[in-house]
Amino acid sequence: MKVNPFLAFICAAIAGLIAFGFSMSNAGEAYRGIITAGAWISLFTTLGGILAISSPNGGTANIRVVSGFFFIVLLIAHIVFSVITAVLVTYVIITGLVVLVYVLICYAFMRALK
Repeated sequence: MKVNPFLAFICAAIAGLIAFGFSMSNAGEAYRGIITAGAWISLFTTLGGILAISSPNGGTANIRVVSGFFFIVLLIAHIVFSVITAVLVTYVIITGLVVLVYVLICYAFMRALK
């Protein structure tokens, strides 16, 4: 697996802008920094899987499809957490579990490509 640094930078910038948007929608909450960091980490991870990862052998289609699915799931989850006032523990557990399941699935795909 190769990571394209330019596309990784673009993914970081896009995820940062989306996270900033969620930060501004949660302007009145005390947990704004944690939600912003969680949004950036989770969206950068999945967006990087869509755009920045490539393989000389091919076979990245599965990773891109899974990354796209989890990106949409996390985007919807962050929109829901922006609309409702949720407990911080619920946000961290749900977002963390979704990202860890995503990383586990991508790891399994990468091992299968070797």
